[in-house]
Amino acid sequence: MRKIIGLILFFGSWLVYAVLVFIAVDSEWSIAEKLGIGTALYGISWTTMIIGSILLGPEFIERIKIMIRPKNKK
Repeated sequence: MRKIIGLILFFGSWLVYAVLVFIAVDSEWSIAEKLGIGTALYGISWTTMIIGSILLGPEFIERIKIMIRPKNKK
């Protein structure tokens, strides 16, 4: 159950960026409102990704590091 919640939080944190694009193109809000909402959503995104990573455990973090590591580096 912990890993399922971790996966939902980790990958769900990326959905915030779609909302950020919507806010950026919507003309009903002022620049200050867009900045405030965008900053809050960005913070929420990072928080959920970090909590999801913690719930998924160190083995998930190691798999991510292996995928990110350049292939030609020894």
